[in-house]
Amino acid sequence: MSPDFENELREALRAVDPEDGFAERVRRRIASETRMRRRWLSARWAPEALAASVLVAVLGVYGWEQRRERQGLEARQQLIEALRVTGEKLDLAYRGVQDASRPASADDAGA
Repeated sequence: MSPDFENELREALRAVDPEDGFAERVRRRIASETRMRRRWLSARWAPEALAASVLVAVLGVYGWEQRRERQGLEARQQLIEALRVTGEKLDLAYRGVQDASRPASADDAGA
C-alpha cells in the first residue's frame, strides 16, 4: 500500500465529535421506527386474525348445524317408534272391539 493511501484512509477513519443534538435525534428516530414497526406488525397480523375468526365462526356454525340435524334425526326415529307402538295398540284394541261385538255362536258357548 502506498503511504498516500494509508494517510487518506487514516484521515477518513479519524474520530469525529458528533454535532450537537445527535444523540437526541438518534433516540427520536429509534422511538419513531419502533412505533412504526409495532403498527406494521399489528396491521400485518390483522388479516390473519380476521381470517382465523371467520374460520372459527364457520366451524362453530357447522358443528351447531350437525348437532341440530343429529337431534332432529333422533327425534324422527323416536316419533316413528312411537307411531309403530301406537299402531300396534290400536290394532289390538280394534281386534278386541271386533271380538266383543260379534254375536256369540253355538261353538263359542263351550258346550
